[in-house]
Amino acid sequence: MRYLKMTFVRIVLSFFAAGAAKELIIANTNRESIPVIFTILFMGLFYYGLTLYVNNRR
Repeated sequence: MRYLKMTFVRIVLSFFAAGAAKELIIANTNRESIPVIFTILFMGLFYYGLTLYVNNRR
């Protein structure tokens, strides 16, 4: 898990995980702003979780 120490890798992984979680939650909505808000929220949560995981692996 050495590659998770790089910030760029955590950002990319959190982006893809946020996109997958967003697609699981939002089925068919007509609003344009809700998917963007969910993506930003989930990216922050996944990035924070990966950072906690990396920092507590010692």
